[in-house]
Amino acid sequence: MAFLKRKKEVHMQSQAPGENVFGENDGSSYSATLCQADGVWYCSSFVVDEHNILLNGETWPTRDAALEAIRRIASGDRAPL
Repeated sequence: MAFLKRKKEVHMQSQAPGENVFGENDGSSYSATLCQADGVWYCSSFVVDEHNILLNGETWPTRDAALEAIRRIASGDRAPL
């Protein structure tokens, strides 16, 4: 678990082909399942403050880019495409 001034995250690696990510950013709680296929990362499920968020097939080139996009969407700094 990483502790930062406004961000908190927990990562859990499981046997399933996805990584469960939970976090808090600017007062919003979020959870997502990140997956990787064909060299890109995508989110198979994304929930912010108990609301399912549709990401319309967005993909990211790296895990870090996916995490940053999820954080920004959860905080309201960025809208899903």
